[in-house]
Amino acid sequence: MIGIVSRKHGIDFYKVWFAKEPFKKAGIIIYNQSGIKGKNSAEFDTLISDISVSPEEIKGAFSKNCRYKVNRAEREDVAIRFLENDEITDEEIETFLAFFKTFWESKGDRFTREEEVRRDLKAYRDSDALTFSIAKVKGEDAVYHTHIYDSERARLLHSASLYRLMGDEESDSRNIIGMGNRYLHYMDMLHYKEKGLKIYDWGGAGRGEDVISITEFKESFGGIPEKSYEYEEVRGVKAHIFKWLVDMLEDAML
Repeated sequence: MIGIVSRKHGIDFYKVWFAKEPFKKAGIIIYNQSGIKGKNSAEFDTLISDISVSPEEIKGAFSKNCRYKVNRAEREDVAIRFLENDEITDEEIETFLAFFKTFWESKGDRFTREEEVRRDLKAYRDSDALTFSIAKVKGEDAVYHTHIYDSERARLLHSASLYRLMGDEESDSRNIIGMGNRYLHYMDMLHYKEKGLKIYDWGGAGRGEDVISITEFKESFGGIPEKSYEYEEVRGVKAHIFKWLVDMLEDAML
C-alpha cells in the first residue's frame, strides 16, 4: 500500500493506493485501486502483467509485433536510465513537467494539472515510492515513464513521448521513439522484477473511443484484466464537520 498526505484547513487529506484493508487514520481518504469495496465506490479497470516469471517469459507474453519492436529498439541502441526516490531532485521533477507539458501540447491539448502533479510527485518521492525512467534516442530524452510502487506492485502513472514533434523527413527517428517506448516498458518490468515486485500495473484500461488505442497498445504486452475500487471515506469528527460544511456551501451555490 502507498499513502501520501496533504493538509488543508486543518484536515488531513490522504491519497491511498492498493489498500487491502481500511485505512485507519482520521481525515478524508481517497482510495485508489483498492482491493476492498467502499460506500459509493466506482469500479476501476486496468491490466496487469506478471513480472515474477523469467525475463524470457515476460517477453514471451508480448504479441509478435510488440516483441519485434522491443528487440528492434535494443538493436537501435536506445539508452535507458532510471531515477528513483532521492535521485529525483526538484530539478528533475521540473524537467519532467516541462517534457510532459510539451507532450500534451504536441497532441493539441493544454496541460492544466501542473501544480497537482508536481505536489504528488514530490510526495511519492518523499515516501520512497517513485521512479522515473527515460529512454534516449540519438542522445535526446524521447520517452518518460513515471511509476509508483510498493512491495508488490509497480503502477504506471505517466507515459509521454515526443515522436509527434518529428517531421516526415525524420520518420526514422519517429519510428525509433515509438519502439523505444515499448522497450522502456519492458525495461521497467525488468527493473521492478529485480526489486522483487510481482505485478506491473498498466495504470488503467478504458474502452472509450478516446482511449481504446492506448488500451490496445497495453494489451499487446499480454496484460490481463483486473478490477478494483475507487472511493472517498471520511473519518473523524473534524473531517465530517469539514465535509458537511463543504457540501452545504456547494448546495447553496447551486
